[in-house]
Amino acid sequence: MKKTILLSLLLSVGLMNAQHKSKYGLFAGVNFSSLSGSDSKGFSSRTGFHAGGFIWSYLSDKASIDVELAYSQMGADFKTIFPSIEATPITLSGKLKTDYLRLPVLFTYHPVENFSVSLGPEVGMLLSKEVEYNQVVNGKTKYKPDNMQSLDAGIKAKIHYVYSKHYLASVGYYLGMTKIYKDALMYTPNSAVVQDAPKIYNSNFNISFGYVF
Repeated sequence: MKKTILLSLLLSVGLMNAQHKSKYGLFAGVNFSSLSGSDSKGFSSRTGFHAGGFIWSYLSDKASIDVELAYSQMGADFKTIFPSIEATPITLSGKLKTDYLRLPVLFTYHPVENFSVSLGPEVGMLLSKEVEYNQVVNGKTKYKPDNMQSLDAGIKAKIHYVYSKHYLASVGYYLGMTKIYKDALMYTPNSAVVQDAPKIYNSNFNISFGYVF
């Protein structure tokens, strides 16, 4: 999957040479991020921020390749209940906070001049990571997990609307297709076993406003 996405990015850069016009601009907005997958039980949406820039490289009046580069706050809230030898179970809650540098390359169709729909691959580079508990755990409320993947990849869909010639409004959804955690090496008295990473993936719904120059 990662190879396919990287090849798509390289192909997109090559196709830009065929452009006959381009537009560029800036955007910022809000993220509603969470985690998806069969092992994502207990995670819920976390609100964050994103900001960046874009270039729309037109291949024709109806088609373009759109490249964005943005800083994006992602992650999720979590709440887990553990059984206890006492009568009251233990509840552990907090936030997984991740910051990424995101690069989507979107293949875009423009049915009319001011409206467009996009779909394409997106990759993300992890800039920072932190788990913040709502209570003290082992003497602290924060820690930096060391088992997270440095790269994230998936598919993004987006709808754009340009109004008053220069102002941009858009909504988008990203579905991660690579696990956010690494496989773990588990040691036993006689051997070492690789434990598969949990099936947990990034997901993000975002709303943006921007300016087209």
